[in-house]
Amino acid sequence: MTRENKFVRLIMWLPACCLLLILGGCGGAPEATPTVTPAPTVTATAVPPTPTAAPLEQFPTAQPADQTMTPSANLTLTAPASAAATTVSEPTLAEEGNCAIPYDLDLAGYPDLFAQMGCALGEANNDAVAINEFGEGPDYNRFMLWFSNELQIYVLFPDQTWQAYLDTWSEGQPELSCNPLNVPPTSPPLPRRGFGKLWCSVDGLIDKLGTIEREERLCQHTVVQRFEKGRLLACFEDATIRYFRLLDDGTWDMVMVR
Repeated sequence: MTRENKFVRLIMWLPACCLLLILGGCGGAPEATPTVTPAPTVTATAVPPTPTAAPLEQFPTAQPADQTMTPSANLTLTAPASAAATTVSEPTLAEEGNCAIPYDLDLAGYPDLFAQMGCALGEANNDAVAINEFGEGPDYNRFMLWFSNELQIYVLFPDQTWQAYLDTWSEGQPELSCNPLNVPPTSPPLPRRGFGKLWCSVDGLIDKLGTIEREERLCQHTVVQRFEKGRLLACFEDATIRYFRLLDDGTWDMVMVR
């Protein structure tokens, strides 16, 4: 075969070879499909939400329970402390018990004794005390009280003030010192002994007190005790107790218990 013939045949086979190469490239694509398209994209479904769902079912039940326990414990500790602080200022029996000297048991019937008088400053005494009411009863608002251990007379005026005077009357002196009102010279209506002498000798006392409706007398049982705010007298007569409170500020009041 001549060189020319070989060249002609090569040229004739060249298009056929190109066609085979083209067909081979197109046919190779279907064989690569199984390896290229297997589901690397489907592996996205391999990232399922299940791993996150399992821990979420465990933590909400255990963790938050611990967190809610601590705040509630703190609240229960602070609440009693604040409540206790609000009740400190109120007077209690424990504060009364702090007094060095106890009050006499015969004074226990006086209302709110500790609040009204404070702590006792000395022991009570049962020395004799005389009493006389002035003016018209039965709601008397003026008195004379004679304290035997002091030999003093306390005058309790209608304006709720009191004044103490030395008792200058002695045995052998007249029982009725004066009769300025020209009334029957008896007692009553005139006060006698130390009460009468004071009534006659202090200017203005007759006008402030007036006459008496009952005779002076001693309390059947007497209890006198000094307190921080003044003196408390319990005068027992039959089924009646009169508590006279003589305060250090010069005022007085009386409570009657039947």
